[in-house]
Amino acid sequence: MIEVHVNFPASADAQSVAHSAVALRLAAAANLVSGVRSLYWWDGAVRSADEVRVVFKTSMSKADALVGFLEEAHPYETPGIVVHEPVRTARAYSDWVSDVTGRSTEQ
Repeated sequence: MIEVHVNFPASADAQSVAHSAVALRLAAAANLVSGVRSLYWWDGAVRSADEVRVVFKTSMSKADALVGFLEEAHPYETPGIVVHEPVRTARAYSDWVSDVTGRSTEQ
């Protein structure tokens, strides 16, 4: 199982992209976390923004496709997409993620 983390500027953006990724089975699940305050360098200055973090759960076989989808669908010019391989997961959960992302969208 792989986790893909990315922040969005607004809840509507996060909800829409997360729903599409799960519907397309690029991810088995997406957790939206509101209330993220980000500080970052952009255009030569320190900026800050309130954002919504989305944590996608996907399989190794779908991780690249999910990242590509996020790069295209994300409203930011340079979205901070980070891919993590968890040290350990519950076997039943990682099996479920693999099963869901391995099915076609018609199932």
